[in-house]
Amino acid sequence: MHYALVSDLLTKEEFDERVEKKCEELGETIDEICGAMLVVEELGRNHIKIDEIKNTATALVSFFGKILEIIPPREFRREGGSKNSEPELIAVLVLGDQTGTVKMTLWGSMAATVPDLEIGAVFEVIAKPRPCNRNEVTCVAFRPSQVTIQETKKLSKSVVMNVPLTAKILHIGNLHKVTRRDGSMSEFQEIFVGDPSGTARIITWKPEVFANLDEGTSVSFSGLIRKEIENSVEYIADDGVLITPHPKSIEVLTNDAGDVAEGRTSVVTGIVRSISSIRKFTTHRGTELQVKNIKLGSEVGCKYVNVACWNKATEVVVFIGDRIEIINASAKLNKYGDVELSVGHGAVLRECEEKGTYAEFEGFVVPRTEGMTIDNGVEAFIIVTELPLAPAAYIRARGICKNSRLYADNVEIMCVSAVDLKDQLLKL
Repeated sequence: MHYALVSDLLTKEEFDERVEKKCEELGETIDEICGAMLVVEELGRNHIKIDEIKNTATALVSFFGKILEIIPPREFRREGGSKNSEPELIAVLVLGDQTGTVKMTLWGSMAATVPDLEIGAVFEVIAKPRPCNRNEVTCVAFRPSQVTIQETKKLSKSVVMNVPLTAKILHIGNLHKVTRRDGSMSEFQEIFVGDPSGTARIITWKPEVFANLDEGTSVSFSGLIRKEIENSVEYIADDGVLITPHPKSIEVLTNDAGDVAEGRTSVVTGIVRSISSIRKFTTHRGTELQVKNIKLGSEVGCKYVNVACWNKATEVVVFIGDRIEIINASAKLNKYGDVELSVGHGAVLRECEEKGTYAEFEGFVVPRTEGMTIDNGVEAFIIVTELPLAPAAYIRARGICKNSRLYADNVEIMCVSAVDLKDQLLKL
């Protein structure tokens, strides 16, 4: 079966000759199958991991996979085929390794063997990736293998919950617009909730479902879809979900930065002790990422936890000394064996709610690394507003002032004379 991987490079006779020669070179230490595998590898068509299938450019791929799910054979008639033609047999296996899962379609005589297979068995596979969906392949050949796959990525499991989820609403996210495969636009929204066991993310493709929710309130969700992926859980709310107020305030699992434990999601609070610069890099798959590291210290004592902020989370402005909270970030051991919070998709980093003072402030708009600031030559604040601000504009802003930020609810563009402008600029 290995010849299929190199049929564009060698004739069958040439391949058989190489296999025979390889077996002779290594004596009786290998059989013909191992010899064929070695020849294929020498020609640059070696086995790959399942996660690499979607990025390969070859017509055929070879990999080892453990059976995670078996969809039994069924008869199938192709569209446009003759009514008198014999139906074909089709079956599906879901295979996994340490890097991911793939759905493999088997036809004809190969599909007929599926009832004899068992969950957990490992196979060597040669398959053709589907052009329209690189997470699915069509089997060309497969055989049992003695290769051991210790762990596999688990399949996502989605079930409609039979019991309501009662929780406190911790954060309501903005609407996100996405482009579907057919070119149409769609919107989704996420919220984060918590209870004594931890925190979770709920998403909906029907934003009106969350229209009447407020942060800090406790509610009961009936009819949520629970989706389990790897070691994380999230919920999906469709238009059939019923949301009702809960009469009591729900307690939420909250940890100080010095008490974060591996494998938990909770609300983590602490004081920013240090902030790294943003690093940008490209993965081996060509994906561009950026990361910023924060050392989040305990509010009491000298303990701390490392926080890795990814992509959009790197744009959240924080300063040393800020009191922040992190919602629903997974706590895992990093390569140094330390517990680390990962803030990216499915997590939130924000300031803790603190009182500020209402103030009025005039100054020039000055762009800095942290964002747009309002600067009068003596003091400067990050200005938080949804209004577009032009660099060098002279403005008057009113709002809540706290933590080196001015949360402006009113911004006026000011006219200044040339003399006043010169004096103001000299102060900067």
